[in-house]
Amino acid sequence: MRKLVTIKFGSHLYGTTTLASDVDFKSVHVPAPRDILLQRAKGSINSARRKMEKEKNLPGEVEEESYSLQRYLELASEGQTVALDVLFAPKWSMIEAPADEWHEVIQNRAKIVTKKSAAFIGYCRQQANKYGIKGSRVAAARKALELLQQLVQEHGTTPKLSDFQELVASHIAGIEHMVVVDIPLASGTLIRHWDVCGRKLPYTASIKNARDIVQKLVDEYGQRALQAESQQGVDWKALSHAVRVGTQAIELLQTGSVTFPLPNAAHILAIKTGNLPYQDVSTEIEGLLEAVEAESARSTLPSEPDYEWIADFVTHVYRDEICRT
Repeated sequence: MRKLVTIKFGSHLYGTTTLASDVDFKSVHVPAPRDILLQRAKGSINSARRKMEKEKNLPGEVEEESYSLQRYLELASEGQTVALDVLFAPKWSMIEAPADEWHEVIQNRAKIVTKKSAAFIGYCRQQANKYGIKGSRVAAARKALELLQQLVQEHGTTPKLSDFQELVASHIAGIEHMVVVDIPLASGTLIRHWDVCGRKLPYTASIKNARDIVQKLVDEYGQRALQAESQQGVDWKALSHAVRVGTQAIELLQTGSVTFPLPNAAHILAIKTGNLPYQDVSTEIEGLLEAVEAESARSTLPSEPDYEWIADFVTHVYRDEICRT
């Protein structure tokens, strides 16, 4: 395979390195001609050592992940954060001079970057649901639990949530953080779910199972409130990622670009090292989620990438790679 670009990634790109930071590289490559012709080119190749489950990288440990050009442009067109970080990585982060094809990618950023920030919004919402302890969120979870407990007491444990669709609909009307959504299966069949603070309860589940899930959610919020007071057991690195992604999303939606090192690198580093109150960071994540959704709605970026240009570009590069041999 032939590398088009390799950058120093993660904290080295963001400007948030600590003594415990590992060295993370991201690359984009053109697969070997034989792999292209035989349709066996891998979308990504990871050179990291094999680790035990939940084992983290050691300080200074080197890890590289390389994406094929086709897979990379797919990720970039979806708005995936890792691909956008590479797309806007400055020259100082590059290990060596990039190939001519990478310069062409950079010159056509406008054909790739869109306001399809689903990846940004999805990540922010996930982190807000995971770490937020906003009062309205806690209240919604408790209200859902009250209803489910009542249903179990009155009807036993075996009825399905689908047996009480009208009751659920009236119960959640006008309540923040609760909504009914239809989610498609792989077959295309739609399954109705009751979304409670990001936890999706399928209507095919029993009311007992639904109650147990919401009970666990309420218990987690209680534990989170204790964490806010003691700041013990907090995943500060995950919190810093949530704030980083939120602020990057806002800059991208407003300006069409992302700046490195991060303009708020010192703030991100303070979160990463646990030097800010948990409650303040949790509140910030909640606010960022709302801000990203608002910016996405009014962004002037195109709604869709130029898929034809992407397909033509990959075809051109891969064809030339085969003809070189």
